[in-house]
Amino acid sequence: MFTWQLDDELALLFLQPDMTSELFNLCHDNRDYLSQWLPWPPFIRSSDDTALFIRRAVEGFARGESMACAMEYQGEMVGIIGYNQIDRQLGLVKIGYWLAERWQGNGIVTRACRALIHHAFEEMGMEKVEIHAAVENDASRAVCERLGMPLEGIIRRSEKLAQGVVDHACYGLLRCEWTREREF
Repeated sequence: MFTWQLDDELALLFLQPDMTSELFNLCHDNRDYLSQWLPWPPFIRSSDDTALFIRRAVEGFARGESMACAMEYQGEMVGIIGYNQIDRQLGLVKIGYWLAERWQGNGIVTRACRALIHHAFEEMGMEKVEIHAAVENDASRAVCERLGMPLEGIIRRSEKLAQGVVDHACYGLLRCEWTREREF
């Protein structure tokens, strides 16, 4: 299994079928919390749904279209992060993530995003990284701001969630704006 150790506490693990049960339980235990900002939690009803997600993630990686990793903090799976979209023609990646409620406030997502941004620019040769978050999702928007990502605009009526349709704040960072000072 591919493991990318980011620091003493945090690692990214390439998704594998043997993670199905642990990932399903994490999703199940955080269903209400995650449903505030993500459309898919109500549809994860069994470990078969999680196995399908993992299989599609592996297939997307094989096609070069995406990459999904589990975030492991202090030896425990705490969420998912990755490139939801890799567009080599545009030189663009879109980062997406979710973190279990219990682990909020430890800098996990910021550190993992920083590593993915570094990888996108320095290893993949990308020109732009984007993160989209619901306008009211203050925690995700704060991640973007800590990363020095400028707000590029608001995409109206962008996503249907349990509580209704939300607008997205679109943050973007160009390679020329990325400095070595922001690295790990």
